[in-house]
Amino acid sequence: MHPSKEKKSIWTKLDPFTYVDELIMPRVNPWNNEILSWIIYIIFSFIFAFALYTLFGFILQTASPLVIVVSGSMLPTMARGDVVVLHGVQGVDVYAPEVILDGVDVENSSLKDLATITPSGLGDWDITFHANGQTIHVSQKGTSDIVVYYSSHKNLEIIHRAVVKIKSDGKYYVLTKGDNNPSLDQDCGEVSDIFFPADGIQTITDKSCPSPYPVSLSDVKGKALFWVPYVGYIKLLLVDSFPAS
Repeated sequence: MHPSKEKKSIWTKLDPFTYVDELIMPRVNPWNNEILSWIIYIIFSFIFAFALYTLFGFILQTASPLVIVVSGSMLPTMARGDVVVLHGVQGVDVYAPEVILDGVDVENSSLKDLATITPSGLGDWDITFHANGQTIHVSQKGTSDIVVYYSSHKNLEIIHRAVVKIKSDGKYYVLTKGDNNPSLDQDCGEVSDIFFPADGIQTITDKSCPSPYPVSLSDVKGKALFWVPYVGYIKLLLVDSFPAS
């Protein structure tokens, strides 16, 4: 009779390091060298983490399924160090008050060119669009979707709330704002694109702002599904600086 093999539990079968121990270690480290074992485990930790992250992104339909909040601009909703889980979006997927501006060059128009912004209370705003006269009220803390977009103007990812969704000739854009910020990301004053011989075309704004123009949905990494408080704070302390957004 052959000796019976110990039956593996389902958790053991799901543990990828079980297969590292059974299939990799006997071939790569038959001498059971402790230092070499640690090196192998570290290498496979990165491989498994990358594979899991890629699978997670595929399921959630975004190349960036996890991001870390790096500033206090979304307080009290989100805090610095919170890890946010994202889902990929199309225009119809973003929940925010919508305005239709067909025939308007939204992509290359500043907020000042598109609308008039009027304070309507402590931290609240009314945005009236020139093209159709529609007014959308923006409260200090809204209930619309929180999105992550890449700001080429600031060269960083911004996690802010989509306060207005603009549809123009079949394309979608969003205006965004941090819950803890006094103004919209696109409230930049006068915006000019100026050519510099050394740097090419540079966007110059009257005010410091993350996004001189409305954010195209192609620049939106995803919308927040949920977030886990402070899980990423250690990473920020070790690696990142504190950018203002």
